[in-house]
Order: sequence, then structure tokens, then C-alpha cells
Amino acid sequence: MKLKDLKTNKNNPRILKDARFKKLLNKILVYPNLLSKRRITYDSSQYNTVLGGNMRLLTLNHISSKIKNKDLAKEIKTAQDKLGIDNEMMLNNSLAIFTELQNSKEISNEWIQDTNELSEDEKQAFVLIDNVNDGEWDFDILANEWEIDTYDWGIVDWKIDEEPEVDYSILDNENDLDGLMSNMTNNVKKAIQIEFDLDDYEPAYELVKFWREQGNVGKMILNFLQSEKDKL
Repeated sequence: MKLKDLKTNKNNPRILKDARFKKLLNKILVYPNLLSKRRITYDSSQYNTVLGGNMRLLTLNHISSKIKNKDLAKEIKTAQDKLGIDNEMMLNNSLAIFTELQNSKEISNEWIQDTNELSEDEKQAFVLIDNVNDGEWDFDILANEWEIDTYDWGIVDWKIDEEPEVDYSILDNENDLDGLMSNMTNNVKKAIQIEFDLDDYEPAYELVKFWREQGNVGKMILNFLQSEKDKL
């Protein structure tokens, strides 16, 4: 099917901007074969409007029209680097697929599926279900069992800091419980969750990540907030 024949859904409740779009672009550049496993879903009875996969369609249009053919291999290699991949065979596979996409402006029928047989209620439910993320990430498992950069994969822990567990076993058979408890609680870090608008989240994440590496970002925020309060 021609890319131009698929229409993005203007009523899609999900949006993707800037850095998050770049993350999706990287994943598609590296893993184009997976597009056949999670197909772009459209409704041929409504002028081929996309019900699921609007962001994937926008990404494919970007690859087709915004990336120059001579830069394609470099873009794919950069995407591999971002995702921690170094595989020449995968790079050549992606290069062949997206070169064909750029030349033909068509996507494989294996990447799409029609839902014209569904009822209107089912179509509306599909849009919502396709965009809802049930469950939550177990960041301990990701850190210990998966060798990935969760940020570049778009998996983000929204907490500013984690609250470490306190080992109370050291209190066994001790007399000075008050003193020990005071020492332990003094060393415990607390977390405060800060809400950001969608457009502000990415730059905020990068700044917090940068200043965390420099030192105590919590103290910096506290000092700034106090200085602003003193101006009132």
C-alpha cells in the first residue's frame, strides 16, 4: 500500500513529540521486521484512517521523505548505537528495507491490517486499548536482567530518586536502639515526585540526569526553592 493512502487519525488521543519521536524512530530503524508483528491498523471504510499505529505511520513517512538516501546507513548505525546494538547484518537488512521504502513510497502488506469488519464501538475501543499501557515496569529486573539503556528505549522511571531499603537487622541484640535508629534514618534518602507538562518533561529529565552526576541534585533544588521563597 502507498504511504500516502493511509490517513492519520486526527482524533487519536496519543501524541509523540521531539525526543520521544526520536526514540521510536531509532527502534523502527533498527527493528523493521517487528512491524509485521505489530501491524498498523486502519479502517478502509473510513478512507484508510489509521486506528492503531499513527506514530509508526508518521515515523515511516519521516524515513521515506525526510532522511536522504545517502544518509540512511549513517542514521541506522546511529540508531543501533543508541540502543546498544552492533550488528552489521541487521544494519544491512534495515538499509535494504528502507531504501526500498524510499524508492517505492510503499509499505509491505505484512505491516498493515484492515478493521472494516468491526463495529463502530469496537473501532473506538481499539483506539483506546491500543494506546493504554497496562501494568508498570519493574526497574529492578530491568537493571539486573536487561542490558539496555532504559532512557533511550523510552522506558522512564518518573521518580526523582529511589528510597533505599533500611536494614533493621543491625538492631539485633543492641542496647542503644534510639541512637542506632537516629543514625539510620539520617542516612535514608527520601523521594519527592515532581509533575511536569509533557513538553517540559524531556528537558527536565536531561537536566536532572546531568546534575545528578555532578552531586546532590536534591540539595540544589532545595536551595533554589528556598532562595525563590526568600524573594517573596
